[in-house]
Amino acid sequence: MPRISPTRYAMLRLLERERQIKSPGPVITISREYGCPSKPIAERVTRLINESGVKEKWHWISKEILEESARRLGLSPREIRHIFEYRSRSFLEDLLISQEKKRYYHSDWAIRKAVGEVIRATAMEGRVIIVGRAGAALTRDIPASLHVRLIAPIEWRIEQVARHHQISREEAEKRIRELDKKRKEFMEHYLKRPFDDTLFDVIFNCSTLSQEEIAGAIFRLAQIKELVRLPSSHLSAV
Repeated sequence: MPRISPTRYAMLRLLERERQIKSPGPVITISREYGCPSKPIAERVTRLINESGVKEKWHWISKEILEESARRLGLSPREIRHIFEYRSRSFLEDLLISQEKKRYYHSDWAIRKAVGEVIRATAMEGRVIIVGRAGAALTRDIPASLHVRLIAPIEWRIEQVARHHQISREEAEKRIRELDKKRKEFMEHYLKRPFDDTLFDVIFNCSTLSQEEIAGAIFRLAQIKELVRLPSSHLSAV
């Protein structure tokens, strides 16, 4: 009998569980241009939802939890780190990993496929906010979903990145342009078509709206779309 790899076995389990879910979601995805504050906003939205009196709590995830999910599929953190940094493995990295794991070596395509399936399965289970990782591209067909994009003028983002990372404006601009390009390519890998803003339900300008204002608006939209249903005792306060 042919032996099935741990990764393949885990993915079959995830896909089987996905097929058993009749009403996938709800899920919120947050995409951003580099330099916009997605994680603080995701944290605020999660807190607003959970403090509103909902019966089942929500959570938000980003690369740390997804890396852990990938490890549970048989992928080491080192094997997937380059995917989350939006780069290809070097020849030396490929050589070292292939020598260490001759039986279960994973190509970049296989890693992206596994990460995508983990994101998809997480979204199907619902009550989650997915930050980045092409979440919108992977979950756009789920009816109970809301897809958010955060943008800001390049000059505003340069200021934010330069101050946060204590680097020059020139280096900040270079980093922004490189990462925006790589994130677009990462999204297009799952979209199978050119990226455009019609993928999202709503776009917020982080240079003119505060994090609190954006989080509050997302929370309200989640209610309008009935992703979050408040107890009757809380409705009058909204």
